[in-house]
Amino acid sequence: MPTVAEILDGHVLLEVECIDRLYLNAYVPKLQLPGDLIRFLIEHRKYPIPSPALLGKMTESFVESVKRYANEHNIPIVHFEK
Repeated sequence: MPTVAEILDGHVLLEVECIDRLYLNAYVPKLQLPGDLIRFLIEHRKYPIPSPALLGKMTESFVESVKRYANEHNIPIVHFEK
């Protein structure tokens, strides 16, 4: 059975540009085409009607989860200026 490192090799790249912060850019090949995104929303997320509005709701849910986790563990969230 392959290790996680072996599975991710050639598929995941970590590039460090700045050591004082970390961000993640994800590229998911199976979600690059409209039909793939529709399939993801219907089959994986179980939404009866695929809509771009659902992506905003997913983002809001993720942000709230991060805020809740930070609050529960006394982790400060620092907002940077654009």
